[in-house]
Amino acid sequence: MDYVLPNELVDGMIAAGGKKSTVSTKNLLVRGFYSGAILGLATCLAITVGIQSGMPFLGSVIFPFGFASIVLFGMELVTGNFALLPMATWAGKSSWKATFRNWGWVWIGNFLGTFLVAVLLSISLTSAGTIDPLSAAEGGKGWAVVASKLISINQSNVLTKYESLGSTGLFLAFIRGVIANWLVCLGVTMALVSKSVPGKLLACWLPITAFQTMGMEHIVVNMFLHTAGPLLGSGVPFIKVIFWNFLPVTVGNIIGGMVFIGMLFYSTHRTKMPNVLPTVHDEKLERELAAELGAR
Repeated sequence: MDYVLPNELVDGMIAAGGKKSTVSTKNLLVRGFYSGAILGLATCLAITVGIQSGMPFLGSVIFPFGFASIVLFGMELVTGNFALLPMATWAGKSSWKATFRNWGWVWIGNFLGTFLVAVLLSISLTSAGTIDPLSAAEGGKGWAVVASKLISINQSNVLTKYESLGSTGLFLAFIRGVIANWLVCLGVTMALVSKSVPGKLLACWLPITAFQTMGMEHIVVNMFLHTAGPLLGSGVPFIKVIFWNFLPVTVGNIIGGMVFIGMLFYSTHRTKMPNVLPTVHDEKLERELAAELGAR
């Protein structure tokens, strides 16, 4: 049967988290690099499709292809690990030390992947620096419009939406991070419900489309957006990117994944393992035991 029952699902999530906690640093970086790079490309594609079609929602519908490839290829995405590793730790299959190690190296790997894609796309979108994105975008010239949109998102999601509001801005970035990873980890969980490739794709697609459409804050997507923006000339200092976006969004993503998916599913569907061996009716063994007890 293709469908995985809820208690089996949680056991599988725990096993996956335990396995991830033992992955080597090299593989965490390599797999994290892939995940960051593909989400950077998927984000740029979503923005491009939204601009060209005049339908931002269409871009959100296409965006999950990157996430789906991460699930199918067994790569490392730090936001998904925010749910899986704590579950393994609570079940005794990992430790908090191993959990934080995984989160740290995967976060770095994700950032390296998004950074490389941001550099490559900034070169491509500006024709190797020969086109000013803002002035060219005013004339509606091709890729410059996409570059201008990336600059606008960077400025808005750091300066306008958050820095200008002070502590309220930090709180909003945190809340939107919670919602984003609640949906992303729901996508991870739904993908595990099916054993078939079509089932996994269909199950994970809708939650990812939802978070993208709603404009919530996902740290790996933001790594691309807020690295590409300054590279394209947004003028936003990277220290502000870190303080007003990366930090509160990362914390929000941790809570969204660990509490609203990991803790919730663990608390209600965790299989209770028996402390004694189950009763086995083996007549031969029973006769031997009876004979031994009789001899005593």
